[in-house]
Amino acid sequence: MITRKKYAEEFKKNLAIELISNQATVAQISKKEGIAPNTLYKWVQKFNGEGFSAKDEDTVKLKKRISDLESTVSELALENYVLKKNQKLLAEYRYKEKLSGAISPQKLE
Repeated sequence: MITRKKYAEEFKKNLAIELISNQATVAQISKKEGIAPNTLYKWVQKFNGEGFSAKDEDTVKLKKRISDLESTVSELALENYVLKKNQKLLAEYRYKEKLSGAISPQKLE
């Protein structure tokens, strides 16, 4: 006979909060915890239907905010990397132009 695993309500609620706040995908949690995706979807529906306590709602809002800030930081880091790379390439181009003694009256500036 196959026995079913029983999970604590707090564990279920924490995973539901993690999913609702977009900190992880269903696939990631399913793989990490060994829980079927359908089960995770049911837990999210259950806790959304019952409603979270005020503390849990604050937790969801804060985790969503953290997720948004993390994505913003990663976008800014990528943009910063690209700008630094472009700045370096431009400096090399200007240096090579200076060394080549270009006669053109047009200057980069």
